[in-house]
Amino acid sequence: MSEEKKRTSGDDAGRARRRNTKAAEQDGAPRKRRTGDAGEGSAGKRRTAGAAGESSVRRRAVGETPRRKRSKDTMSEAASTQSAARDDISGLEDDEKRALEERKRRRERRLRREQEAKRKQQEMIRRIGMIVGALALVLVLVLILRSCGRRAKKENVNSDSQAATMTESMLADSVSTSAAVNENDTVKEARKLAAMYDYDAAIALLSGSAEADSYTDLINEIQAEKATCIAYDPEVIPHFFYHSLLNDDRGFIAELTSDFIAKDNACWMCSTDEFNTITQQMYDYGVVLVTMRDMVKETVDSDGDVHFEKNDALMLPPGKHPAVMSEDDLSYYHAYDNQGIAEKLVIDDSGKVKCVYTDEAGEQHIGDYDVVPLLSTFIDEHPDFSYHNAHCIIALTGYNGVLGYRTDEVYATRDPERLDEAQRAWLDAHPDFDFDEDVAEATRIANAMKAEGFEFASHTWGHRHIDTASLESLMTDTERFEENVIPIVGPIDTIIFAHGSDLQGPSDYSYDNEKFAYYKNHGYNYYSNVDGSVPYWNQIRDNYVRTARINIDGYRLYQAMIGNENSIADMEALGIHDIESFFDKNRITPVEIIG
Repeated sequence: MSEEKKRTSGDDAGRARRRNTKAAEQDGAPRKRRTGDAGEGSAGKRRTAGAAGESSVRRRAVGETPRRKRSKDTMSEAASTQSAARDDISGLEDDEKRALEERKRRRERRLRREQEAKRKQQEMIRRIGMIVGALALVLVLVLILRSCGRRAKKENVNSDSQAATMTESMLADSVSTSAAVNENDTVKEARKLAAMYDYDAAIALLSGSAEADSYTDLINEIQAEKATCIAYDPEVIPHFFYHSLLNDDRGFIAELTSDFIAKDNACWMCSTDEFNTITQQMYDYGVVLVTMRDMVKETVDSDGDVHFEKNDALMLPPGKHPAVMSEDDLSYYHAYDNQGIAEKLVIDDSGKVKCVYTDEAGEQHIGDYDVVPLLSTFIDEHPDFSYHNAHCIIALTGYNGVLGYRTDEVYATRDPERLDEAQRAWLDAHPDFDFDEDVAEATRIANAMKAEGFEFASHTWGHRHIDTASLESLMTDTERFEENVIPIVGPIDTIIFAHGSDLQGPSDYSYDNEKFAYYKNHGYNYYSNVDGSVPYWNQIRDNYVRTARINIDGYRLYQAMIGNENSIADMEALGIHDIESFFDKNRITPVEIIG
């Protein structure tokens, strides 16, 4: 049933109930009064019966001498006495009838007065409603005229143009539901910005609105909240990361995959249930997601060189814990097949990025089945988990394509010298595969992800060991990344090294390091390795930014659970606790590092 039909049906039902109530009042009141009349009638009957009793007494008095022959005078006197008694009874009955009729007339007059009073009351309510409606209409027209006047003044048009603009605006506003709807949309967006600690943007949105005068209280509220914020030190901000998530137990059970795969997943992966529990714990602790860019102030000199300095204006309310988040290997490799991991990203009917996942029974689902949609949904529901809409940095390889789409050139050329066994098997299983369609869809999804707040980084095209690979091989790898990945996700200036490796040890990068010089000259300014020995480790230098990341996976959780002090410190820095309560019991334990 449509909403209009529901309202109509509801109004009809309401009117029916009111009619029934009024009829019940009109019917019920006289019945109550008739109950009283019946009581009075019984009293009348009792009085009549009393008169009859008196007559009977008189009759007995007249016939006091029984069995004696009455004289004519005596008989006449008795007849006269009986006639008088009948007259008395008749008179009493006439009086009772007149009393009943008088009471009936009084009831009818009282009922008419009550009905007239109700009619007048309803008429008064109707008139008040008309007056209120007229006042509301006048108020809406005044607001429209004020809005039109402001727009006309800003545009500095002549009087004829002003009149045309005013008419046009009035028509547009009349077609819209109301000005209040637009105001509510503005307020909703401003509150979301303020919840994400972007107070200046929220205030600018409200102040620039045509209805700015009505937002004074809200602007003051946001300014007061902004005034409570304090600066946080970017050098003590932790950076944590995940791999893709398992949606069922297949990836943890050796009998369903293999001993190596089960141990590998137990070490490097988390389940969706673990991810959800950890995310909630982080939020409850006060974690707020930021990006590596939020940690610094970035400037470009006249030569085009980029310079960085620590951001001393990263402002958040007291008690918060800013942290950077990333996800590695979001390519959905062929090696992930049949392990309970999602297959690819898609855009659902509402325009949100979701996952395709096939369950153990072979049924396909679209929904929140990996980090990207789970995090996006959580931030939609908890905008204060994100600073200025920061989400997650997505570190991509390219050799199996990106985001679950087979976008690497080898899927188009089918070069036998480059195709591996898994790629060849996939192509054989998908004879209708269209390379250009996959590239186009992956590009569309990447754009949607960026709009939601995600960023992209290189994880090297071939998931390379950056520390041991030769410079020449890294140059080839970078060329393939730029040819096959950059056209889909857009420009990238961040590299998150695979295998937790780094260009060198903890000392500062310099151009003496030929690998650093190469990546820096290719536009890379942000670098990340993996180091779980400390909760945070950041280098902010004039020409680069470098962070060490904490791996949230089966191995790190298990280490914290069995008492490893470094792992416990890592988890505590992010508010993660009671690990035994959510640690997936299907993992093979003890959890050991695999390859």
